[in-house]
Amino acid sequence: MTSQTDEVRAIEGPDQLITPEFAPLAEFAGFGEYEAMAVQQTGRDMSALIDGMPAAISGYLTARPEFVRLMGGSDPPVSESLMKEWLDKTIAGPFDGELADFLRETSHVGDKEVTFPGVQIPLPPQLVLALTAWLQGKILGATGETCDVATVSTAGAAWMNQLMLQLGIILEPSLRAPDAPMGRHETAEFHSYAELAGFGAKEASILRKTGALLEPAAGGVITLAYDYLLSRPESAGYFQDASHLTQRKMTLKNWWSRTTTKPMDSNFHAYMSRVADAHVKGGGTHPHVVIPADLTIALMGWVEMRVMTALNTIAPGADGEYVFGTIPEPAEAAEVLRHGCGC
Repeated sequence: MTSQTDEVRAIEGPDQLITPEFAPLAEFAGFGEYEAMAVQQTGRDMSALIDGMPAAISGYLTARPEFVRLMGGSDPPVSESLMKEWLDKTIAGPFDGELADFLRETSHVGDKEVTFPGVQIPLPPQLVLALTAWLQGKILGATGETCDVATVSTAGAAWMNQLMLQLGIILEPSLRAPDAPMGRHETAEFHSYAELAGFGAKEASILRKTGALLEPAAGGVITLAYDYLLSRPESAGYFQDASHLTQRKMTLKNWWSRTTTKPMDSNFHAYMSRVADAHVKGGGTHPHVVIPADLTIALMGWVEMRVMTALNTIAPGADGEYVFGTIPEPAEAAEVLRHGCGC
């Protein structure tokens, strides 16, 4: 990609590719000049696949019962042209205030109501999140079909990161200043839109097999994440209380262990609901500690990029199990990466 990167650099100056007006925490999330160029270049390389995504998204939504129940009319409230405009803007760049404003205009449909770009009715925020996860999987699959394995990892991670940042902009109205616990603790399932997001039995099996390889890395993950959080002015102030910091480290270790080794079921949902509560005013054992939603989303993008780098060396073995430290073929890498990070 060196020569291609140089071509992009010649077309767009580095200071124009991404600006704070797009997402003030983009740099914190690890989405910078190189990542923006990776999205641009791979987007052009797989333009034929990207061009087909609006129709794929529209067809998928109108076939899903979760969406059909919300329609309220005979005409599917989906604009493929608006979806294409959004994807074209994402590929062409720059990632700036104009792109952020476009997202707000197309996804904010009320004081607190939101939708997916190109969908013209309000959607539950969790459905928007699930549809974004589904799109992440499609992007990674397309990357695996057109790019080498290193690009699947690095450019794929950049795609996931910027989509997380865009999701943060989309969900702004529903995440604005929560002042009470939000979690729904009791449920019979992991996530009401897990299947819509593309997370089913096959994906759960892949996650369990690859997760067992990543579980021993818990200590390193905690050290890496909290060294980073404490080094950044955007986040350091939230972790000055020693007892709170200790609890947060334990929570991260527990989350990593559960995510990599435990079933995604109702117990996991209840656990994640309690974790969500701990980040808002009045929740958890530190009721006055409030972690801003945009900071949490930016950190999730940062973690995704690093997890995808690790997953880049996990590949299916001859016996159907997975091995660590092997560079897989691009299609295999895309499959593992998509199911490891997309949801």
